Amino acid sequence: MYAKVIIDIIHSEVDRVFEYKVPDDITLDVGFRVHVPFGRANTLREGYVIGLSVKCDYQGDDIKSITKVLSDFAAFTTGQIKLAGIMRRYYHTTLALALRLMFPAEMRGGRIGDKLERELVLSLDDEAFEQAMRSLMTANGKPKAPKQLEILKTMRQYGVLKTAALEELIPGSASSRDALVKKGLLEMRTVETLRNPRKTAEREEDFDLTEDQLNAANTILSATGKYLLHGVTGSGKTEVYIHIVRDCLKRGKSAIVLVPEISLTPQLVAMFERRIGQEIAVYHSTLTAGERYDEWKRMATGHAKVVIGARSAIFAPLKDIGVIIIDEEHESSYKSDMHPKYTAHEVARMRANIENASLVLASATPSVESYIKAKNNIYQLVQMPKRLFGLKLPDVEIVDMRDEVVRGNRTIFSGLLYSEISQALENHRQVMLFINRRGYSTFVMCRGCGYVEYCDRCEVTMTYHANRGSLMCHYCGRTKRLRDVCPACGKPYLKHYGIGTQQVEEQTKARFPNARVLRMDLDTTRGKDAHLKIYEQFKNGEADILIGTQMIAKGLDFARVSLVGVVAADNSLFIPDYRSPEKTFELLEQVAGRAGRKDPGKVVVQTYSPDHYAIDFAKKHDFEGFFEEEMNVRRTALLPPYSVFFRFVFTGKKENAVRDACLDFEKGFREAFSDVFDNLLLFDYGEAPIKKIQGHTRWQVLIKVLNDSNLAQFRKRLYIYTDTKQYKDCAYGMEINPQSMI
Repeated sequence: MYAKVIIDIIHSEVDRVFEYKVPDDITLDVGFRVHVPFGRANTLREGYVIGLSVKCDYQGDDIKSITKVLSDFAAFTTGQIKLAGIMRRYYHTTLALALRLMFPAEMRGGRIGDKLERELVLSLDDEAFEQAMRSLMTANGKPKAPKQLEILKTMRQYGVLKTAALEELIPGSASSRDALVKKGLLEMRTVETLRNPRKTAEREEDFDLTEDQLNAANTILSATGKYLLHGVTGSGKTEVYIHIVRDCLKRGKSAIVLVPEISLTPQLVAMFERRIGQEIAVYHSTLTAGERYDEWKRMATGHAKVVIGARSAIFAPLKDIGVIIIDEEHESSYKSDMHPKYTAHEVARMRANIENASLVLASATPSVESYIKAKNNIYQLVQMPKRLFGLKLPDVEIVDMRDEVVRGNRTIFSGLLYSEISQALENHRQVMLFINRRGYSTFVMCRGCGYVEYCDRCEVTMTYHANRGSLMCHYCGRTKRLRDVCPACGKPYLKHYGIGTQQVEEQTKARFPNARVLRMDLDTTRGKDAHLKIYEQFKNGEADILIGTQMIAKGLDFARVSLVGVVAADNSLFIPDYRSPEKTFELLEQVAGRAGRKDPGKVVVQTYSPDHYAIDFAKKHDFEGFFEEEMNVRRTALLPPYSVFFRFVFTGKKENAVRDACLDFEKGFREAFSDVFDNLLLFDYGEAPIKKIQGHTRWQVLIKVLNDSNLAQFRKRLYIYTDTKQYKDCAYGMEINPQSMI
């Protein structure tokens, strides 16, 4: 038998299949990870078996043999191997790098594996147990080995105990325990233990679906296909997911459910476990390496049929997938910022095609790209236009903050928002305050000379964090002490500008001293299970006001929230990104959806741009109106989806090497594409808007082309051209329609 192996080396020159002989004493299958000798020095390398054959295409006599199998089960399904092959072509990457996405990174090099523990078993019947007890006592009934007797009595009570658990019950029991094992009175065995096993959730009765929910679920289950589920906030989309997933399990199929934020995972997992049971695996970045491995192995070995997780869960090693659901599909977090820069939507479509599974994209505010596909019948549009329990969407009031300034109000609270918060607290209701910026203030500037504190490694302004009393760069994490005087002019005129979640928290506590306040942002959720703790505190009524970034803007369901305040709606409106109106509408509509989930609710939006169409349509909850206006804007400006951006970012520690690489790429591109260069909508090159991140200089080439019948050929030529460009001391990569232009 011969194995076709991909070597785990990320280099274009070895991005091909190598054949190895399978020794007679080794048993393996497609998808196994192996160690193989590679290169002239026969260095042991990790490899992935993607095929087996009784014939060998290699013509030489010196074919090498597989040295070792790294696990006793397949790490990849055949569907995953096909997916990696498609991603290799689509994202212009190597097969080894695509396959690395399919399993926990810590498995490479054996950095993580099964957690093994020793376990004690007492299997003596009543008579044998009494005989054993007598053997440990003298003729007059005094104990010869008191600790051994205590251990036997304890094991009689439990039957099976981990050695660590026994040590907790009887400290210093190791030697006596070993003596009992040696006498044959106890059996010692090694067992695999799952890290962080979840408690069994109490089962819940089935929920009677509403007419809208039932129609949506039945439409999606009627035929395998690709669907866009457009349901307003509070319409009960999660119950539709559960209904669909349960149907898949009944048919022997598995399911993938993606969520954009880890903060949404505990709530969703709890709902699924109460209704489906323990066949669920959870997969996201806040799990420890061991927990991720155990959850991955449960899926790979068939013990878990449903996975709920963030973006990387799309690569789950499930077989016979029946449905892939992407919740809050509009979210930018589904786009990877590491090479290959995949989007979960694109990978989900590839995988659904391979597995003959249904794909369901769901949101109250679908992305422009997804909604236009539904309009063009690429996706089937399924709508849920009404909230549950006959509730209406909350009333939205817009506050023009320019008027507040004229009236002399310099606080972060408009008169209306202050009044509404006071009333909600008096009525013992809960409040959510949203601002999409963490930290205390956005930047620090000298009022005397205009000096601004920048990160030395990233050339971006540093954010002031009051709880640390220091400045922090949100790109590299570097911190710096806040100075007392300006380093440029020597005067004590340094002042904080802009507001973040910390300042909102501080001012909220000052204005509402009796209110219990929680904050949910990246700074407060770094610890293990921090999202869950904050979520449960607020859900259980242990806080009155929850302040947060976009983590609180979607998915969360709190029955007692009657008021949502958007402190600064303009934060996302004027960022240098063509998607900024779309992002603003999505955020406002999503955060508004947290109010009035069980009783009538209200939303107060504070802005300096009350007449902007994104804010106006969000006030009316008019997605269709916003979509039509946004498409008009993009059509006029020839922005995606009417065009496509290709962005190449060059990075490196040597500034000259990065600049020279970018200039060489630009010059070569002009020559290679001279026949179509004049037809480009945009061709720009130079320093990136953020010139340096983590000490790496950044230059870029930005190309914009019309999305027409010539696009596929242009993209193919672009891939061929990039293959000819390799640079020393400089890395570069391509991103299509990047999530960020900075």
